[in-house]
Amino acid sequence: MIKKSVLIFIFALIAITPFAKAQPQLYYTAIGLNMSYNYGLTLKHYMSTRNMVELIGNFNYGPGLTILYERNNRHPFNIDNFDWFYGVGAHVKFVNGRKANVFYADRLNHTTLGFDAILGLEYTFKESPFNLGINVKPEFNLTTKNPIWVDGALTLRYVLK
Repeated sequence: MIKKSVLIFIFALIAITPFAKAQPQLYYTAIGLNMSYNYGLTLKHYMSTRNMVELIGNFNYGPGLTILYERNNRHPFNIDNFDWFYGVGAHVKFVNGRKANVFYADRLNHTTLGFDAILGLEYTFKESPFNLGINVKPEFNLTTKNPIWVDGALTLRYVLK
């Protein structure tokens, strides 16, 4: 299942890279690791100077996908290459009940649908093709016994200029 998710991310990356246009942001597309309780992969792509789309594939208790629309704001604290962002989106997760924790007390396989918000900071290194970020991402689940979950992540991405 993880191999299939990685292939989907690679296909998405190849599909959107040709549409990148010259803009003043620090990168166009970046792909990497989302290190959180719901660990997985992240793909972030600038659609314009301030508008981004981010895909997060999760693998903790089964496969999941989050799609976020984000707005970029440049140079907090007057530090170059340092940005902050916020956004909203949605997720779907296919939970394997055998792997589930106490938050899924019934231990049954199920699908979780919901809405997400995100607030974060990221730094893009000048001399290397990497981006490091930190974020908090509350989830509002519509189809589970636990309607609110707050996740945070450290992200490390390879920047494709």
